[in-house]
Amino acid sequence: MTSIPLLYAYITRYMAGTDKLRPNAFEVIGVDGVSSGVVVCEDTRALAEWIQSISEGINSQFRQLISKWNKMLIPEDQIFHVCWCFEKIQVNRQWQAWRAKFLALKGSEIYLFDTPPADLRDWNNCERVSKVYESMFRILKDTELTDDRQHCFTIQTGTGGSIYLSLESRSDVLQLEKAWYRTNHHAVNFLKSKTFGCNWRGRLSGLTLDIHVGFSLYDSETRNYMWTYRFSQLKGSSDDGKSKLKLLFQNDTTKLIETREIECTSLQTLLFCIHAFLSAKLASVDPAFLHNF
Repeated sequence: MTSIPLLYAYITRYMAGTDKLRPNAFEVIGVDGVSSGVVVCEDTRALAEWIQSISEGINSQFRQLISKWNKMLIPEDQIFHVCWCFEKIQVNRQWQAWRAKFLALKGSEIYLFDTPPADLRDWNNCERVSKVYESMFRILKDTELTDDRQHCFTIQTGTGGSIYLSLESRSDVLQLEKAWYRTNHHAVNFLKSKTFGCNWRGRLSGLTLDIHVGFSLYDSETRNYMWTYRFSQLKGSSDDGKSKLKLLFQNDTTKLIETREIECTSLQTLLFCIHAFLSAKLASVDPAFLHNF
């Protein structure tokens, strides 16, 4: 008889390393890699009941662990979400495989572990950490899937990296999306502002995103602010995919559109940060925004 602790365990219907679903069957994997073996159910109803029951047990363990850790963490480092997911990796030129990863949203960062953290010190040893407000979370449409794995999403970072991941169910993906927006709202409000070095009209400048003020451009030579707009005044934007960004703002008085074009070497990170600040601002002025996720 095999006994598998539910803490850090995960359940999957897929054959190991592949995108192939087992018909009416699942497997439970423990943190030490011990498997329950393939459990075959009589029908889809029995399968759903087993998966729901085991998943609820695993999630209950995670909630207790998060509560325990958060009592020892300062407010800006609170843990919002943890879960197992699967990452699609390139094994060699001809073969791709799916590998289990432990994903966590903590403080202002997203963590991707090969082995889940046993204690708070282990968080410092995670090799794949990115700022939530410098990344983009996107649920993929069915037409965008690269194989038969369902419920896929990507996490793209400002440095150009993109991670292709999958969860076991649609509800799991939506739960992660909700946690992502809550984490972003929390992180941006603690960060308050972020400045990017840029060039405006040939002058060295700094573009500041401020959760309370909006967009401000600072001239490094004159040390004066050249323009300021609220987030609500932004009506559109476009970029060349390299360094140039056009921001379209509506003047409050004339109601005309004013175009501000800047150049920034960290364009992708800037774009993700703008999206993060806009989302956080919307959540601040409209509490229903977070409830929709």
